[in-house]
Amino acid sequence: MLELVVEQGVHATPMSQVAKEAGVAVGTIYHYFKNKEQIIEEIYSMICQDFGVVLMANVPENDVKKQFEIMWINLYNYFVGNPLAFKFIEFVGVPPIISSEIRIKSIPHFIHIRDFFLASILSKDLRDVSLRLIMQMSFGNVISATRLKFKGELEMNSKQIADALEMSWDCIKNPQKH
Repeated sequence: MLELVVEQGVHATPMSQVAKEAGVAVGTIYHYFKNKEQIIEEIYSMICQDFGVVLMANVPENDVKKQFEIMWINLYNYFVGNPLAFKFIEFVGVPPIISSEIRIKSIPHFIHIRDFFLASILSKDLRDVSLRLIMQMSFGNVISATRLKFKGELEMNSKQIADALEMSWDCIKNPQKH
């Protein structure tokens, strides 16, 4: 389903094609899911759960810049290694396809990430701006770097990745402290 929806779009992917690709009867799918939207919501939830785990992998304690760098690189590597997940989030994981209600249900997957940013704002290591804005600016840069790579506009070699990461850090760090 993930591959078909990314390639064709939600509305252009009939359940009969999903069943054929999965090697099951359409009725089998409807036994587990009430409709196509529920499958899309499950995929979205699974990807969000992956994000929550992947972003925090190997994040050290106490050094805010190093923590941010590892989270940024973790997300970039996840997207590069999982292009279907990246494309799904880009094209499908947005309203109106994914409702606000489903997005809210995914918040628990991001608690540790939210807590990192909130604590870093409160400790004045990061700019004192809206939590939503700082998270969007941070991870929006990861998405932009990934787009550049996938579109072949930049190789995104180690120097370019380091530059993108440093620019992302410069965007959110508290200039009075760093």
